[in-house]
Amino acid sequence: MRRRDFVTVAGVAPAVSVSAAPETTWLTRERYRGVYAYPPTPFAKDLSLDEDAFRSNLRKLIRIGVSGIVVGGSTGEFYTLTSADFKRIARLMREEMHGTGVVSVLGATGLNNHEVIEKISVAEEAGLDAVLAMQPFYTTLTNRELLAFWDQVAHACPRIGIIIYHFERVRQAYTAEIFRKLAVHPNIVGSKEAHFNFNEWLSLQTTSPLVHMSATDAGWMVEMHRLKAPGVGSVHLTLMPHIIRNTLLLCKEGKYVEADRVFTPFADVVGHLAGGKGRPFLTPAELDGWGGYGGAAKGKALAEAFGFLQAGPPRPPGLAVPYDLQQRLRDYIHLRYPDMIPPPGFAEKLPSWS
Repeated sequence: MRRRDFVTVAGVAPAVSVSAAPETTWLTRERYRGVYAYPPTPFAKDLSLDEDAFRSNLRKLIRIGVSGIVVGGSTGEFYTLTSADFKRIARLMREEMHGTGVVSVLGATGLNNHEVIEKISVAEEAGLDAVLAMQPFYTTLTNRELLAFWDQVAHACPRIGIIIYHFERVRQAYTAEIFRKLAVHPNIVGSKEAHFNFNEWLSLQTTSPLVHMSATDAGWMVEMHRLKAPGVGSVHLTLMPHIIRNTLLLCKEGKYVEADRVFTPFADVVGHLAGGKGRPFLTPAELDGWGGYGGAAKGKALAEAFGFLQAGPPRPPGLAVPYDLQQRLRDYIHLRYPDMIPPPGFAEKLPSWS
């Protein structure tokens, strides 16, 4: 199928040449490009997997033209998913995404080699395109242990693309030298750089043979496009897809000053609602109590407030934002940031593609 050109970040290769890989049906380094969405995993009131909402979310993201969808990462509350959930999600992704041209990626995180390989195997057997995988994260690995881990994973699961989850909250350094050594495995495509070290991302962009996609879109998106980043992994696209769309279409035309103007309110909203204003951060008076909830709860409350995707409550150990605070959050956003709310039926009103 021909995909609509929607929010391509750059569509060019990194500054270093990418080694050609054998033609495959799964994600390759050449295909790891564009905008990847990181939606929440929706749960029903009884905390079961909300399959209808899950399907609806995927369909909306496919409709707006994202390059890939990643489910079951940190935003997807991987740490709450049972084995049955994991297998069901893999099957639902296959049913909804196969043949759409959108890359299907499932998170694969575990406490030991066996758990990680077992999860990747589920995604591989379901026919998904890739996994977002992390090394066993309880202890920091030596470089020898890290290389041995990825060597075992790459050989155990050769028929699926592997994106390395380089997460700032996990004590594991990845250098360009490590990535150069991992490039011998054709199914290791690159990384999701989930940290706020811009120079580190930029260094990898120019010195590593793999593809490194940043996940910090709230402040860097326009500059990353100008620097010809391969793409961006975005949680915030799932809140305000119309703002991301407009920003990147302007970037594509080289109108970076105007793109910055469109994007600045987006970054301000994300920063304000995530942490408050000023130093020390101050929660708006209208949102008294907001600071007492964790990242999963806040993320899901924001998704419901902006209204593009369905999220439901977090699973334990997360505690859901109570109904009255969610109502205050919606009112606050509608009053202060009305232009940031996606228009009703945003996904459905875009031209279809085939």
